[in-house]
Amino acid sequence: MIRKRALFTELIRWLDSNKIIIIKGARQVGKTTLLLYLKDHLTALGKRTVYISADDLMFKNVFDSPSRFFQYLKFEHHVEKDVHILIDEFQYIKDAGLFIKVLYDTAKRENKNITFVVSGSSSLEISKNRESLTGRKVEFTLFPFSLTEALAEEKKYAVTFDIYSEFNDLINFYSIYKDEIEGELVNFLRWGGYPEVYLEADLFKKKTIFKEIISSYLEKDIAGFLRISNISAFNNMIKVLAGQIGNLVNKNELSNSLGLNYKTVEHYLDILKGTYIFSYVTPFFTNVRKELTRMPKVYIHDTGIYYYYYGLDITFDTLEGKVIENFVFNTLRNRYDDGIYFYRTKDKTEIDFIIKNEKQFTPIEVKFRKKISIPSSLLNFIDKFGTDTGIVITKDTIEKRDNVFCIPVTMLPFCSLTPAAKRSAR
Repeated sequence: MIRKRALFTELIRWLDSNKIIIIKGARQVGKTTLLLYLKDHLTALGKRTVYISADDLMFKNVFDSPSRFFQYLKFEHHVEKDVHILIDEFQYIKDAGLFIKVLYDTAKRENKNITFVVSGSSSLEISKNRESLTGRKVEFTLFPFSLTEALAEEKKYAVTFDIYSEFNDLINFYSIYKDEIEGELVNFLRWGGYPEVYLEADLFKKKTIFKEIISSYLEKDIAGFLRISNISAFNNMIKVLAGQIGNLVNKNELSNSLGLNYKTVEHYLDILKGTYIFSYVTPFFTNVRKELTRMPKVYIHDTGIYYYYYGLDITFDTLEGKVIENFVFNTLRNRYDDGIYFYRTKDKTEIDFIIKNEKQFTPIEVKFRKKISIPSSLLNFIDKFGTDTGIVITKDTIEKRDNVFCIPVTMLPFCSLTPAAKRSAR
């Protein structure tokens, strides 16, 4: 079963932009499927399209040089211009950034009218020579399924509520589908959003596929491609960080507990970010230099990995707060990308997330419990920074208290959180 990804709509907007389109993302999140879906879309429009995977040994010689690649297009596909080129697993090309730069510049200089769309599972390699692509590229990241993508086949879930003008509609939607969506969320968190895992109905096959994804990542990307020799230590770091989601990343502590030197810990952390396994959220400061010098918090891109290492039987009532917080982060990440921070003062007053949207800051606190009160830290932040709204993500409380919205975690994917002042300014 193939699901049309939300990113697809963004991609087709750029097909005639004369830009190199780069799709990044972890192994097995659906990049190949997305490219093939894009190929079918272009073919249906009568566009000439060529798809090729750079990690297929059959095509190894094709990527020896840009001139060899153009000869391949001529001999194999009988095209030299007016074509869309889709290159999968782009990071396997030697000097990938420079290679695509030469292809792009040559095509432009010779008026070939070629659009390049490339994908890769390691930003560490894709980013090499990226300075040479300045002005030539636009980048997108494909993450595992979001909850709304996972539920896309159900038309009733294809809704978004503006909390500022449609909060009563959200309340009604919640009252109708509360139990149903709670069950869907538990399944989604337990197995995560890797498409092949989520869409597989058989429990044994789910487990087998997930194990293969992890082993493929460790063996092909880490041991083979990135040439990390100590796979056991690297795997242990994944397990340790998965258990610490929502906490500060203490490099000294990781070094001591894993028996790795500090530089190796930094290197492994960079790899885990660059291969889209973890994200690190930096603290909110008005002073940028401070922001870059404090410990970040760690979140995992797919909660199925957490349960792979810490397999637990879960219900909605037994979900851990840190897993809920991680789900909130992933939901926000899909919308705000780099505009997510956390807040911690010297006296350790904390707010889980601060969303930066242009010059507006929105504080978001996660309280996955039956009875909640509005945290004083949230109210103090609103007063200090003059923000319009605060948001508390709850277990099952849905109400508005002055300028603070209490929203059940199951409803977050269906909400637009953009402040009213920003909407009217558009």
